[in-house]
Amino acid sequence: MTTLLNHKALEYFFGHHFNAEMAMDTASHLPDIEILALELSESIRLGTPHFGLQLICHLDVDSGAMMIIVTRDATSLSGISFFIESQHRVFGGQTLLCVPLAFCSSFYEPSGDHTVYRHTYKRPLFDTAEIQEVMTNGSDMEKLKAFMFTKSRDGYETIKGMSYVGITRRSWQKRYMEHVQSAQEKLSSTRFHNAIRAMQGQEVICVHDVSSYGLSKEAAKAYESSLIKSSTLWPRGLNMKP
Repeated sequence: MTTLLNHKALEYFFGHHFNAEMAMDTASHLPDIEILALELSESIRLGTPHFGLQLICHLDVDSGAMMIIVTRDATSLSGISFFIESQHRVFGGQTLLCVPLAFCSSFYEPSGDHTVYRHTYKRPLFDTAEIQEVMTNGSDMEKLKAFMFTKSRDGYETIKGMSYVGITRRSWQKRYMEHVQSAQEKLSSTRFHNAIRAMQGQEVICVHDVSSYGLSKEAAKAYESSLIKSSTLWPRGLNMKP
């Protein structure tokens, strides 16, 4: 049986809340998995993006319930997204992590130990009351579309100037939490840390994108610099130097 996803990679990118076994099982039952595996492995070999398969994952932390929806869209980059939310009065909130399918696959072989990531603050493109109306009175298909829209990047737009690119050789989660600690406890005055404080309590979501993975230090730094120069160098974004 063809194994499309890499269990260890899933745990690395998405953390302990993510049900890697569920994702592995979902992928293994795709009807065209053999063809998909060949296409994906070839795109990795050639260094070209793969299009057409998205796994939209959602976790309600409070109940522990996780679901995965498979979508096929030839115009969309293949990837796995993980929307996590909680209504806890202290620790509640929402976050979205997006990783290209190639990095999560069993065919990708890292050449180094560095990751380039992007953190972006986005606002919803939907009206909560309208979504609630659909979820209450809509058809099953309308409910599914509304749910997918609010739990994927399609339902959010980037707030101008609110994106930051970084690099780490550890997990992106550890590096991000260091940023949060610097912003909230050390009151650091960098533009990114100012943004973290400013976005608290706002109707926004922080989307975490893994831009590249498994690079050497030199290659990761070069890629990070190119992304910053093209999209997130102040005032276009939150990076203070290329």
